[in-house]
Amino acid sequence: MNCTYHIQNQVSLICTAPHKCSCQRKLCAECQYQHKVDFKYTIPIKIFREMVIKKLSESILDQTSELTKQRMNFKQVLSQTEGMMKKIWEEFTESIKLIYDLIEQENKSYFDLLKENHNLSESSYSDLEKLVQIVEGKTLNDWTAQQNSYLIELDKAKSWWYQEVMTFIEKQNEGMKKKLSLIKINPYSNEVQAYQKKEDLYEILAGIQDIDGSIFNMIIEIMRKENISDLLEFLSKTDNLKFYQSKINKQDKIFDFGKKITNNLRNIQDHHFSKNDYSQETYQEERQALIYKIAENKGIIDFFKFLVHLTAFDSKFIQSGSNGLNLLVSMKVDLSSQCFENIRIKNTSLIGANLVRCNLSGSEFDNVEISGVNLNGAVLFNCKWKIIKINELNKLDGHNGAVQSVCISPDGKIVASGSQDKSIRLWNIKTGQQKAKLDGHTGTVWSLCISPDGKTLASGSQDKSIRLWDYKTGQQKGQLNGHTSTVLSLSFSTDGTTLASSSGDNSIRLWDMKTGQQKAKLDGHSSTVYSVCFSPDGTTLASGGWDSSIRLWDVKTGQQKAKLDGHISNVYSVSFSPDGTTLASSGWDCSIRLWDLKTGQQTAKLDGHTREVLSICFSPDGTILASGSEDKSICLWDFKTGKIKTELDGHTSWIQSVCFSPDGNQLASGSNDNSIRLWDVQTEKQKAEIDSHNDWSVCFSPDGTIIASSSFDKSIRLWNVRTGMEIQPFDNRYLDILVQFKQPLLQNNPLPNGVKTNINTLLISQKSIFQAQAALILKGEFFNQSSIDLRSFFKQKGGFILEDQLEVLQRQN
Repeated sequence: MNCTYHIQNQVSLICTAPHKCSCQRKLCAECQYQHKVDFKYTIPIKIFREMVIKKLSESILDQTSELTKQRMNFKQVLSQTEGMMKKIWEEFTESIKLIYDLIEQENKSYFDLLKENHNLSESSYSDLEKLVQIVEGKTLNDWTAQQNSYLIELDKAKSWWYQEVMTFIEKQNEGMKKKLSLIKINPYSNEVQAYQKKEDLYEILAGIQDIDGSIFNMIIEIMRKENISDLLEFLSKTDNLKFYQSKINKQDKIFDFGKKITNNLRNIQDHHFSKNDYSQETYQEERQALIYKIAENKGIIDFFKFLVHLTAFDSKFIQSGSNGLNLLVSMKVDLSSQCFENIRIKNTSLIGANLVRCNLSGSEFDNVEISGVNLNGAVLFNCKWKIIKINELNKLDGHNGAVQSVCISPDGKIVASGSQDKSIRLWNIKTGQQKAKLDGHTGTVWSLCISPDGKTLASGSQDKSIRLWDYKTGQQKGQLNGHTSTVLSLSFSTDGTTLASSSGDNSIRLWDMKTGQQKAKLDGHSSTVYSVCFSPDGTTLASGGWDSSIRLWDVKTGQQKAKLDGHISNVYSVSFSPDGTTLASSGWDCSIRLWDLKTGQQTAKLDGHTREVLSICFSPDGTILASGSEDKSICLWDFKTGKIKTELDGHTSWIQSVCFSPDGNQLASGSNDNSIRLWDVQTEKQKAEIDSHNDWSVCFSPDGTIIASSSFDKSIRLWNVRTGMEIQPFDNRYLDILVQFKQPLLQNNPLPNGVKTNINTLLISQKSIFQAQAALILKGEFFNQSSIDLRSFFKQKGGFILEDQLEVLQRQN
């Protein structure tokens, strides 16, 4: 090789001087003279090579046989440990199985005894003696006690096993981290980060789970700004990563993770995950196994979201991004209010996806199943959707009987539901994922109430019992017996020390939550007591009954304080205002009545429902009263004016129960259509001005040629109504239009009656129902597999075709 500085000369020497070599350590004869270093630091190339080889041969690096031996020893130790752990687990599992089998066999033997003695006149004396003992109860009582003792011990064994395993894992993690913390792997080493092809999808995904989601967001932002369409090519260029890392922040390790992301993306690209529709039945077993492993893994979930956004830029990842979105939907990851502009999704299923308030403008869907998708409040500008499949299919989650009661936890994260199917279920409010199913009642669960401290869930049932549950673990803590008919309503005192219950036996009972004992029995109603409610200060209990009366009780003395008459038939629900000055009641006569608790006089009668009003509930701030009725509607009433603020439509049968979240932002409803719905009821209070961007908003320009929208990414965008395309770049010519948008954007828009902002944000039901209430559609194409335009279908489901609204605006002008 010729010298860089003296092109006519050959490089013959290597500089080994302890300095930063200005000659890049490659010297020709002239360089040696000019460099002026000690002769001992200049070594001929051939000799230098021999010196390096000698050093490597003398070092441990060449001891591959020793490494192999140590690796095998390590592997053998791990294998032995795995075998021992497996043996312990198998023995423990077998012991548990034997106990459960014993219980089941014993239970079965009693039924078998009756089957074997079908003709009792021919039964032996010993068999009849056993049957007599069963009838008298002694045998079953003894067995039940023994069975319970078995179950208690099993529960203790379960807790012990879990605690011991968790302690072991924690110790091992600490030890492993401590031992390996001294080992530092150079992130720039080609050997460590060299590409290795992997076949197992979970192994591929596990290799990227420790990357912070903000890194993925930065990469997408760079691709957007620089119009990059080939991510792998971009990441392969080290200079690109170094440049952007220096521009953003030295702490954001884009460069450090660049090769790791590259290697995993190459593995994803080579996997069938990037070639085939992963939602097909062929992959069902593989999908379920994968979901089981990654369901709570935030790093992998962030990577799937990254793949979805990547489809907007790099066509090589369209199928893997589509499969990633399918898995996110299957895991019920919260995807609401996301910006999914320009994503390209194909050959997959998004059944039941909750895309409420998502920005899907510019998206392209090709051969996608969208049955049961929630597009309420979504922005759909200039989309291109083709071969779209919509079928109203059955799903596995949800009650299979009428939902009689709903209750939201004090932290606002869980909604509990009680049903005619005899079960209680706990649901994640954000995702709709079922957290637990509580079984125990043998009849319809009519009422639910969570204690103020959030530790206890009380349930009342047709089986006449009240059960107390640890709402976090799902375990039953106790049972309160006393009522002789269905327990229809429950209410905790504000300090959580007392539980009130009402029943079809015409009575109200007060229970001490510390002892589980009945404190008092309040008699006065002459018929079924359908509802009870404590006052905010806990001193008064209100009750409503089928004898048309409302009664107020002194909690301390158990004496009736007042009787309020006005309803002409059954009173179904009573609710105190948060300040304790007003009581609301509803009933069979389709009315809601408000009562002044100081005077006992009726102050207002709210008419609007056309059938019985079964449930009412005040918002935490007392400004709104919600009501659910047999007419299938929910009304939100302005408490001050007594007027209906809005109606929430969606349920297809009676509304049995309504309940506000603690912050008042959401309302849960349970219905005879077997579904639970969650409604956003505060958006109306968030009609943001264009400077605050709290939510999407839309308004036409005065001449109707432009639409302005505030988006989820806190930007303002202008859209050409004729083309449906965004106006880019932002042009000063449109500043005069923006001046007119300094008012709340939804206040004077031309949409008929205004966009309904109280949209259904979550549906929990066995029936998959497509929803598009308040979805905004501008231009674009929406065709099913039969090439039928679906825009009219979206409109039928509550969506707004903005071109149609423009015509309305132009006619008005």
